[in-house]
Amino acid sequence: MAAADVKKTENGTGIFGRAIKGIVSSVREIGKMKRSDKRKVIHSMKVGIALVLVSLLYFIKPMYDQVGQNGMWAIMTVVVIFEFYAGATLGKGINRGIGTLLGGAVGCFAAILADRIGGIGQYFIISSTVFSFGAVATYCRLVPRLKKRYDYGFMIFILTFNLVAISGVRMDKVVGMAVDRLTTIGIGFAICISVSLFICPIWASNELHYSTASKFHKLATTIQVIDT
Repeated sequence: MAAADVKKTENGTGIFGRAIKGIVSSVREIGKMKRSDKRKVIHSMKVGIALVLVSLLYFIKPMYDQVGQNGMWAIMTVVVIFEFYAGATLGKGINRGIGTLLGGAVGCFAAILADRIGGIGQYFIISSTVFSFGAVATYCRLVPRLKKRYDYGFMIFILTFNLVAISGVRMDKVVGMAVDRLTTIGIGFAICISVSLFICPIWASNELHYSTASKFHKLATTIQVIDT
């Protein structure tokens, strides 16, 4: 075997060995996390439960007949707003709801206005509104006070507005489309909040309590060791 072939084989073996070691290390870290903090395991299971519940929109035929392919919006809602803490999930869900409502309403208005004008004018209306609202919302995201609390809401507003306004150019029933999507997003939000609040809720205030108690315990232990 040539020297080059031997080197390639060794490199391949080395890469494979490092990959195996990385997988083993990741499994060990997961095992340590499970023993040290059961809340992370509980949170992971809650996300799984929420995803199963929202998947019923596809599994149950009568429900699928009602929502159709818009059920993907409910699944996306569960994935993006389910946070570790119940309060964070609620806050992110409210941000998404407000952003979706405003974006959908303004997008419908822009699409209907463009349809009324027709011709080349409708493309000018859509382009100008997309530019204006997109630029203003993006600027608001850069303001520190607004970014801290409403960054996600502004992002969802931009996304929803563009989807509704631009889709309205090629669709006749733009209002019905917006209502269907808003309904499925509301279903995903309701499932997230229900699972987060009613199944072993995890609150940030409890984290502060545990952290403070742990620090005082370590301080007391240190003082006791110094005295002895």
